[in-house]
Amino acid sequence: MPNPEIKIVGFAGSLRSSSVNRLLLRSAIQLAPPNMLIEELNIHNVPLYNGDIEDQGPPQSVIEFKDAVASSDGLLIVSPEYNHGIPAVTKNLIDWASRRLSHPGNVLDGKPVSIMTVAGGALGMGTYVQPQIRQVLVYPGALVMPNGDVGISGGMTNFDEAGQLKDDLAISKVKQNLFSFCEWIARLRN
Repeated sequence: MPNPEIKIVGFAGSLRSSSVNRLLLRSAIQLAPPNMLIEELNIHNVPLYNGDIEDQGPPQSVIEFKDAVASSDGLLIVSPEYNHGIPAVTKNLIDWASRRLSHPGNVLDGKPVSIMTVAGGALGMGTYVQPQIRQVLVYPGALVMPNGDVGISGGMTNFDEAGQLKDDLAISKVKQNLFSFCEWIARLRN
């Protein structure tokens, strides 16, 4: 019996068109197991969270973002680390996704989540941002995969001129993470 298809939505916590985290997300899409489909979410028009905007009814970009997360089997967050912390883009998306008052409510409650990071320096691998992302996902009830986060150093050196992940160790980490994410989702379903 074939495995059921697992639908994952993901975002890169950067608005930069040539973001290495967006390249990592797109590589994950290509490296996903056969039973997993990963869709990159369009986050460019999601405004900064503002309670006044939520009270007036959030814009269509927020509703589409939240609906996509709600209808998925899991969320893949691929985030840079800025100044040893969560970038505003990543935190903003988590804030909107967790809002109970705007349609369709808190879409993180009970949602399986996996985290990946890639940093430009030789030492940076998301060591600081990964636990911070985990921490802000706990309150809205997200079910972050307990281990197997991907942290890659070296920035663009991991990618070829076409933007594809080329480093064998990085490819192995991404594949293992996605395989473990499938198992995590299956465990939670049962």
